[in-house]
Amino acid sequence: MLFLCPLAMAALLLLTSAAGQAQEVHRCGNRYSDTPCGAGQLVDVSPAVRNLDSAGTAQVFLCVSHGGGRFWSSMHCRQRNALVERIESVPAGLPWEQQVEIADQQTRQGYATQRRQMQVRGAGTAGEIGAGNPGTRQNCARWSEQVAQYDAMARQPNSAAMQGWIAERRKQARDAQFRAGC
Repeated sequence: MLFLCPLAMAALLLLTSAAGQAQEVHRCGNRYSDTPCGAGQLVDVSPAVRNLDSAGTAQVFLCVSHGGGRFWSSMHCRQRNALVERIESVPAGLPWEQQVEIADQQTRQGYATQRRQMQVRGAGTAGEIGAGNPGTRQNCARWSEQVAQYDAMARQPNSAAMQGWIAERRKQARDAQFRAGC
């Protein structure tokens, strides 16, 4: 009689169960079975669902050549011997011209926001938090505390969804700091 080690048996069981994709798997104590057992639990063996938030987007790179010229690229600028100025996310599946048009519009909006913020911050001196406004200083301190809290939360073992939530909240706090000139 042929004896197989437990690891080989597990691999064999996995291969044979893969053949019947729609099969139910039940957990019976510390073993698995394709037949229901007394107090067994049904185990979800369906494939993982794709992250729909990231589906359908493409990155478009605004590159700066060493001569100073700017151009859009679907490949990283480094592959074209240039430097990255901006990276914009655009809907995938559109023709290249439309992707560039959308990226161009997003870039113009970003630069306009930057100019407005620089004008607002222009009243203060460099290195001065919140241009001397005590209310803004309090907000800057509050946002710094929030960022520190989110950093501490991110160092804990969390699910991917929770890590994403923490990263988004941290980004919002850092954006608020930037807008206030902290």
